[in-house]
Amino acid sequence: MTDLVERARPARGSWHDDLPVAGVAAGAAGALWGAAWAAGIALDVHAGSGTQPVGLVSVLVTAVVVTLVGGTALRVLSRRRRRRWWKVVALGVLTLSMLGPLSAASAAAGLVLATMHLVVGGVVVIGLPRRALA
Repeated sequence: MTDLVERARPARGSWHDDLPVAGVAAGAAGALWGAAWAAGIALDVHAGSGTQPVGLVSVLVTAVVVTLVGGTALRVLSRRRRRRWWKVVALGVLTLSMLGPLSAASAAAGLVLATMHLVVGGVVVIGLPRRALA
């Protein structure tokens, strides 16, 4: 019976450990989206010949997916004894992600989107290693 219970639990160091960090990242991004909405800032980005709104669902899903992918990268690098490289890779991805807000339809939208990127990136870069060590 004990063996069955132990197998039912996710292994330590699995994606389940990343969920609290993903929740914080999504919550922070969602709060920024809500603040922009309340302030009347349209989070629109240039897409093709027009613009496309950045919706709340896409903000939340992106924050969760980015966190889970980052957690997977951290585990892979840790298993290969390259954990110190994770922060370099994560900061490199964050730097590249800052190109996204450049497509904003307005300066205010660009500022909000850049802030979202930095906040989610900060939560991921700081939160995932702390969670992995817990």
